[in-house]
Amino acid sequence: MENDRPYVLRYRLEGKQEDEFFTVSKFDITEYECGLKAGDKVRLRAELHVLDEDDRETGCVHKAGEIWTVLEGSSQDPEVLWFRQADGELHSWDDDDTVFEQFERVKKE
Repeated sequence: MENDRPYVLRYRLEGKQEDEFFTVSKFDITEYECGLKAGDKVRLRAELHVLDEDDRETGCVHKAGEIWTVLEGSSQDPEVLWFRQADGELHSWDDDDTVFEQFERVKKE
């Protein structure tokens, strides 16, 4: 499953008219700024309605109580926190304390 992780990051440099593209393929962050670590499990606190890039609901809803796994992040895109659902689906989140508004860390047994 690790080979499904690379992605293309699009950005625009100040003063340029065209977008630049960069492939993110190195996943070397094991401890995030928010305090989560690769391998941690988190639980959704409430339903999560997935939004598209225009902030419109897609119809996809994740149920409260779902358990997701924290994955390694990339120093090539360091502000992004990565999760994998139990079914293998990948999700990104901002690497800051707002993650704990939607998720709670599951205690290790």
